[in-house]
Amino acid sequence: SPSSVELPAEPTGSVREVCISPELPITFRFDSPLVPGSLELQDRERFEDVSTGTRSFNILPPSDLQPGERFKVVVRFADGAAPTSAAFMLVGHPALGTRQVDVFRLKRTVEDYQRENQEERKKSQRLGQELERMRLEKGPGGITGLIASGLMAMKDQSVKAEDITRGLTQPASNALGTDTVISYRSTTRAANVVRVAVAVRLKNPGTQPWTVRDAALMGKGQQVTPVTMLWQPSPILPDTEKPEVVVVEWELTDREARGTFTLKLWDESGKRLVTLGNVTFP
Repeated sequence: SPSSVELPAEPTGSVREVCISPELPITFRFDSPLVPGSLELQDRERFEDVSTGTRSFNILPPSDLQPGERFKVVVRFADGAAPTSAAFMLVGHPALGTRQVDVFRLKRTVEDYQRENQEERKKSQRLGQELERMRLEKGPGGITGLIASGLMAMKDQSVKAEDITRGLTQPASNALGTDTVISYRSTTRAANVVRVAVAVRLKNPGTQPWTVRDAALMGKGQQVTPVTMLWQPSPILPDTEKPEVVVVEWELTDREARGTFTLKLWDESGKRLVTLGNVTFP
């Protein structure tokens, strides 16, 4: 689904960051007309295509976009009302690129805007602390928890499981090698909602330990699906014969879980990437 941004009437001094990925087009849509020709894009020549409309603009990031690269983009509104312009910081990411951003201008005071942000930050902080406490006390849940606790082996058939190792596609640029890849599917109490997971054993041919930072699942024509649960028992050390397991899990509708997907895993730097194509769920 599109990302939504609300612009306060008065500037706050902050610039909203938006993730972009190589060759994944992104569209910005506004609820007000733009000044023709007002688009300012930092290092515009780096981008493969840039086009503007009356209330939108489209950008196609370069194929050689690097994780963490940053480009500022600014547009001005044609009606003269506050806010008179909008600025965003485009940040390179290997997988979590946004496809569409809907921008709304709101006539609210700075105090209202700041108070709401403070309340949301406090709420998010409390939830994060509670989730971390529960995670430390109970460990992960779902399919991931079954594997982590040893109650279910990777090839256990109590949940639908499939060895998809042979059918995978992998670029030569992958930072780690794969040993075994198993996909899983289980039902939930909610109608037409399923849990799916991928457990992958990885070997590290590099010189530095590797720890997964995040993951994303991408289906054809679908929005990137961030991970619901992620588990790795220990860093994957270099030059060891024993592969280490990483488990990623999502909650999807039954319809969303059909078809073929690409799974991307990356470390803290965002540069040591593992891409697995042709991922399917049983």
